Amino acid sequence: MNSMASLRDSRIGVMAGTLMLALVAGCAAPSGSQHTAASMAAASALAKETPLISVPSTSVGTWYDLGTEPSPWLGGEGAVPVSSANAATRAVGLQRGDGTWLAVVVAQSAPASAAPACPQPDSMHLGGRGPSDCLRLRRDADLEGWLRAQHSVLWQWLDDRNLDSRPRAWVGHRVVVGGRLLEVHALFNPFLIEPVTRNNADFLAAGQPGTLWAQALADATRAAAGGAALVVPPFPYAARLAQPAFQSTTTLPLAPAREVAPAPTRATQVPQPATQVQTPRRDRE
Repeated sequence: MNSMASLRDSRIGVMAGTLMLALVAGCAAPSGSQHTAASMAAASALAKETPLISVPSTSVGTWYDLGTEPSPWLGGEGAVPVSSANAATRAVGLQRGDGTWLAVVVAQSAPASAAPACPQPDSMHLGGRGPSDCLRLRRDADLEGWLRAQHSVLWQWLDDRNLDSRPRAWVGHRVVVGGRLLEVHALFNPFLIEPVTRNNADFLAAGQPGTLWAQALADATRAAAGGAALVVPPFPYAARLAQPAFQSTTTLPLAPAREVAPAPTRATQVPQPATQVQTPRRDRE
């Protein structure tokens, strides 16, 4: 009887253990599904916080979607509106066939409650529509280490992703619309906004295309802050970075071939013709 009772108890113990494992496994599966669903929901919410970026057509490279991710606040001017790496960040990049990044556009969104004020006007200031609308342009972002000193987080973010091709200009625009702060950084090869200068008049007007492009980007940022896509304006001088090699369409006539005598293997003496000496006439002797 004792042996039968022991066997019965052991079977009951095995069944209880199996039931417990099944319950644990059953509880673990929904937990993993809930975690995946939560991650997908967070990613979807993050994507909704940043506007879609629409890029212009170009013949000098290919635009790539660099993804959406939570990142630290990249702007280095004023108070940081988010804590840790919690800013919704979306980026696109224009890459040439040789691997050079010609342009990178980064958009970040955050609550507008802690929006930093625009810095005091200086040589980079292009104006705006109030203290919460700040547009700036730096034509050589790395001159004297300016970008690394002024926007160190942005500089490191680009460097970590190998998006740091040089030379590069920088345009930054920050705007607050409807309780949300949207800031856009555009870094690009300066040749994309600089014309070829041939005289003093061209040189004096060379900065105007870059200013107009920055203002067009600011208009796109304001529209994106209101719920539209961020439409990156086309660069005015993109085509001259990838001019095809010159090929002449005119066939020039070839000069007629001329036979060249082979060099002799040894020197040969050429006999000179004999010179006839005339006999003087007798009447002139």
